[in-house]
Amino acid sequence: MTPSSNLLSNSVVIRRWNPAVPMPRPLAALLAGAVAIALNTTALAAADLVPLATAHGGLLRLLVLLSGDALPIPAGRGFQVGFHIVVGLAMALFYALVLEPLLRGPSWLRGLIYAVAVWLANAAVVLPATSEGFAGSRHLTLPGMLWFAAAHTLFFVVLAVLYARLRAGRTSRDA
Repeated sequence: MTPSSNLLSNSVVIRRWNPAVPMPRPLAALLAGAVAIALNTTALAAADLVPLATAHGGLLRLLVLLSGDALPIPAGRGFQVGFHIVVGLAMALFYALVLEPLLRGPSWLRGLIYAVAVWLANAAVVLPATSEGFAGSRHLTLPGMLWFAAAHTLFFVVLAVLYARLRAGRTSRDA
């Protein structure tokens, strides 16, 4: 071994993934959130193909309303999808850093609890504030409301289960 190769091997730290060491919370949240938001976005897009109207852009409309129309929102589906992804990843980080340490039970149940809480906030606050009525009932059919609820429940349950697997694999909490 030459002196220069010895210097290189001593100064470069190579980190290998060790399944016994939990993945950092933010990284696990972002990875699980990316998968979950992709599934959620696909489920909502599938409703558009049927066609079945679901609640789209309620939070974005609420932000515009609260800003007094001062918040410039670019038009177009691309921006709406990007906003949806950013909000989904933020919800994944909130789950990992705040909720998951507080909730008990198997990961699927923790995800379901999160889904119900967010659905209630959306149905009872966001959509009524944007003149859509409870759960969007002024403009959506019951199948549209149910599809929307199912797509978002899919997001939260996949997020929680995948996050638990990425953090530590199967634990006694997931049994």
